[in-house]
Amino acid sequence: MSKVSRSVNISAPAEAVFAYYARPEHIAKTFPEDVKMKVTPVNVKEGFGIGTIFRIEGDFGGRPLAWDMETVAYDINKMIQVKAINGPFKKNVITVNFDSITEGTKLTFEADYELGYSLIGKTIDKLRVKKEVEMGIERSCAAVKQYIESGKSANQMASEIKAQVPK
Repeated sequence: MSKVSRSVNISAPAEAVFAYYARPEHIAKTFPEDVKMKVTPVNVKEGFGIGTIFRIEGDFGGRPLAWDMETVAYDINKMIQVKAINGPFKKNVITVNFDSITEGTKLTFEADYELGYSLIGKTIDKLRVKKEVEMGIERSCAAVKQYIESGKSANQMASEIKAQVPK
């Protein structure tokens, strides 16, 4: 199992940061273009709350992967937690916390996952996957901070983020 966590302070109220994360398709726009991440809502509950299911598809580490995530915990303006309900992982739980601070919001994004290939999966994770997950989360947090603080639309930010990612 691996846990990766990154935090960033965003100069905006928790409500604004939470509203962005409450729509999982927004997060796909913050990952590098080469990942080709796509998020598709499958079964949306009120406010994207508990029971919402969405599909993630993309090219991760050169491999096309797809899986479904379900919202399993949801505390408005405080926390969102989703977990994989199928796909290539033994475990994949994403928790995003929104803590109000004097300057705005401290956003903490944590991925707790385990690849589904026993010893081979653990070796691949240590050699490659964990570093990619760390970089992806770090870039995503920085992009969300930039997006929210700029007041630009999600599509404008997606275009700018893709232009900034080194090829």
